[in-house]
Formats: sequence, C-alpha cells, structure tokens
Amino acid sequence: MKGTSNKELLLEMTKNGNVMKVKLNKRRRRTVLKLLHAIKEKCPWISYVLGVIPFIMGCIGYAKEGLSFWETVYAALAVYFVNPVNDMTNGYILFAEITSVLVVASIILSVLRYAYAKMGHFFIRLSKDATVVYTDNEMGQAVGETVRHGYVMYTDPDDDENKISKLKAEKVRNHIVMFTDDMDNVSFISKNEKKLQGDNIYLMLRDVDPTLLDAVDESKMNLHFFNVYDVLARDYWKKYNLYDRRKGKIKIAIIGFDQVGNAIFKYGYLNNIFSLVQSVEYHIWGASPAEVAFLNTLHTMNDDKIVVHDRGWEEDIEDLAQMDRVIYTFLDGTIELIQFVLYVNPLAEIHCYSDTPAGLAKLYLSDKIVAFGDMKEILTEESIENERLYRQGKLFNYDYSLRYSNSQPAQDFEEAAEKEWKKLNGFFKSSNVARADHYWIEQRLKADGEFDEDSEDAWRIEHIRWSRFYYVNHWSYAKERDNARRKHHLLVPYEELEYSEKAKDGIYSDVLRAEIDKLV
Repeated sequence: MKGTSNKELLLEMTKNGNVMKVKLNKRRRRTVLKLLHAIKEKCPWISYVLGVIPFIMGCIGYAKEGLSFWETVYAALAVYFVNPVNDMTNGYILFAEITSVLVVASIILSVLRYAYAKMGHFFIRLSKDATVVYTDNEMGQAVGETVRHGYVMYTDPDDDENKISKLKAEKVRNHIVMFTDDMDNVSFISKNEKKLQGDNIYLMLRDVDPTLLDAVDESKMNLHFFNVYDVLARDYWKKYNLYDRRKGKIKIAIIGFDQVGNAIFKYGYLNNIFSLVQSVEYHIWGASPAEVAFLNTLHTMNDDKIVVHDRGWEEDIEDLAQMDRVIYTFLDGTIELIQFVLYVNPLAEIHCYSDTPAGLAKLYLSDKIVAFGDMKEILTEESIENERLYRQGKLFNYDYSLRYSNSQPAQDFEEAAEKEWKKLNGFFKSSNVARADHYWIEQRLKADGEFDEDSEDAWRIEHIRWSRFYYVNHWSYAKERDNARRKHHLLVPYEELEYSEKAKDGIYSDVLRAEIDKLV
C-alpha cells in the first residue's frame, strides 16, 4: 500500500481514531455549554438567584442567632466582603460565608477576563493590518485562527433574537464578515456603515451571486465579496492544474453538481485554457434539468467539450473507464466511488471532496487518490483578502479604460485605478478578477516560449477566456451589445474580430504591465 507497512497503517488508523474521540469529547462539551447557555437565555434571572443565595442563607443563620431585622440584613450583606460583623456561626452562616466567596470570586474573574480581552483587543487594533472576523459559525472561527493581527467577534447561532445587533464593528482596518446567512452579512454592513468608513470589508456570500450586484457607493468603504466554494475551486485548480498536460487530450469526470461540483467545473472551464491545440473534456454527472439545459448552451471556443450525462455514474461504466481524472464532490459514498473506479479504471486520478481530509488515500494501492477541500487550510486571511488578485483586477480594468480613452497612466495611477474600479458593478469587477486569476498561466506560457508578448496567439487565448467568462455568466451573442439583456456582439470566434478588437485582449500600458507582472 504505497510502501506503507501494516504497523504504520495501524498507527495512522489509531491516530485517526484518537482524533475522532477528541472531536467527540469537544462536541459533547459544546452541547453542554449550549444547553447551559440556552437555560441562561431562557431564564436570565437564574444568575441573580444564585448570587443572592448567600444573602438568604446568611439572613436565616443570623436570625436564628437572635439578631434584629436590620442587624440580620447588615450581617448577611457583610459576608460578601469576607468581613463578618460578629463571631456567631451555625450551618447557615458557614454556608453563606463559603458561597459568598465563590460569588465574589466569579464576579472578579469575569471582570478580569473581560478587561484582559478588551486590553488585548486594544493592543491588536494598534497594528495597521489588524483584522476582525465577525461570525456565527465554526468556519469563521477557523479563519480567525489564521489572522496574524486580529481576533474573532462571535455570536451564538442559536440566539435568534437580534444576534447581529449585538455585534458592533471594531476600530480596525480590515473586516471579514462571515455569518451563515447572506442577509445577516448585508444587515451587519448596513447597521455599521458609519463605523466602516474607509475600511476594507470582505463579505462572504453563499447564495447571492456577486456578478448580479449593481455598482455600490464605495466612497465610504472598500467592499469585496467572496464565496467559500469559489475560494475552494480556485485553490483546487492551482494545486492540481493541468498545465503540464496542456497539449494532450484530457477527460475529466465531475460527479455531483451541487455547490462544490458547480464551482469546480466553473473554474476549470474558466482557467484550464493553456494551448490553441488542447482538448479537455468535462463529463458531468448529477446536474439538475435546469443546469443541464444551461450547460448544453455553453461554448468552449476551442476543441474542449462539455458532456452532460443523464444517468447515474454507476450506470456509465464504459465512460468512467475512459476518464483521466474523476472528481467526486459528495461527502458521502466516497469509499464506494473510489473502489468502483479502481475496479474499472485503476490508472485514473481520483480526487474526492472532504471537509476533513484524513489518511483515506493510504488505504489503497493506487498512488493517485487525493482528498481535497479542507476549509481550515483553504479559508485563510490571505486567501480571503487576496489583495494581489484584487489589485491585479483593478490594474487590468484601468488599462482597459486607458485604451478606450487613448491616454497614459496618471502619475498616481493607483488612485486613478481605484476611481475607475468603483464605477463597476459586480459583474465587471468579477470579470477583471477572472482575468487576473488566469494571468499566471499566460505568463508561464510566455516564459516557456509558447508565444511572445502581445502576440496574436496570446490574444487568442485571452479572447477564449474572456468569452467563457461571459458565457458562464449567462451572456450570449447579439449583433448589438445590450448589457441589460446580457447580449454582446464580440462573442464570436477570434478570427471574426477586427484588429482593433483583437488588440484589446493584450495589455495597453507598459507601465501597468510592469506593475501587473510584479504581482504574479
């Protein structure tokens, strides 16, 4: 098994078992804490009752010793300050003295804990790159652990009553907003708009498509959107890219077309563009009827193909036997899939999505089994903020604007680029970021001598990439451009373009080219 001894495998399995036990214990502790929190939320008066128990017991004890009413009250209050007013004692008084110490100690510890946290947050906020993560889920807490200078502001997801209003924007430069519900994220931004002026906001969206968002007034804040599955898919195709196999014929199976499978296909379709003679086939299982209808409309603009299967993957044995890579995007049924593919296609790469990748690949003889999708590794402060990618996108957009106006970059081109960027809606921002996401491939092709700077081969590849971005976002060809209807007159083969349109696929300004290249 890949040269792994039975002893090593046993140790690995034991280690995984211990990890599962630790996770189970943590889950039990969280359940108990949630239960206690729920009781406290439903019965907030419990804390006060526990706090006055020493007083009540003291009153009973001193009354039994024959003190008057006011003497009894005074003596019972004095026990909280560990300063008995007399030497009287009995069981009630002794109980009051002991429990009062516990009450006072817990109050002092709570105050010290609060003060320590606030003091720590104060010093962290002094850092220029300080970042705060606002979240109600474990994913956001995991991101918080990767922040170099920052902390997490957490709200309990079980607290349905005004949970967003309980969190206030902190005085830092960078804010990562990661609530489970998209509307909670938007609500947080709206309620803290004044406090967020001039700051960088990284807003997580799960269901809302950022390409559908209109241009927003960003004069008061610098707003970026990110989708966890987009981040995952970008990371996947960077790690397991097809660059070294770019001139051969490659067949890729994507089994499962939920959020993960959809993102994996989308970024493969957008970024796996390496050569004018490539042939990549995407075979998709598990798409809904609406998705099938859409996928059948997508053009590749080259010899790549998209094949949608209407049967279950278990029924398409002959097709799976021809695949070079099988990407399985479901969390369950993984072992069944791996063994099935190993039977019919032992030479295929098998890539399985898992939210907790472990030593699964070590169980099999094949050395081509990969587990991907560990959000703790993928979702980090760096991958979310990704200033390099955003800055490249802004510079590409500014370069386009200079070409259209036939002008040269301003002396302070960073500020000019920022102004042009703020004019864009979500679709055109995403378009420029997609160009930046593919640019490393263009640069590597040039470095490997595939084509020269600003050659027509480079322009052809960029036109294919640009066209695919429009197609995958539901644009189509029309003789006249109509942004509102998502129609574009340039969605045609490269050869049908006029030279002036072909040249737009290159970089206009040498100054901006140098800046963009620095970021690769």
